[in-house]
Amino acid sequence: MISCCEIALVLSVTNIVSLAVFAEYTIRLKAKQIKLEKKNGHEQDQINLLKQKIQQLEEKLQRYEWKK
Repeated sequence: MISCCEIALVLSVTNIVSLAVFAEYTIRLKAKQIKLEKKNGHEQDQINLLKQKIQQLEEKLQRYEWKK
């Protein structure tokens, strides 16, 4: 017959395994988040550069229209 200590041992092992799986999942999510934040930073730099170029072109257009 199975004693309560054996049941507690099995449940403890099961709990430890589930915590290990959760920890691995959390680590993978954190790594993916860091990768996406780095990519987002690069994309934000490109957006800012394009905004500057647009502003420069708008200024040139305004100067051209003002000279007419």
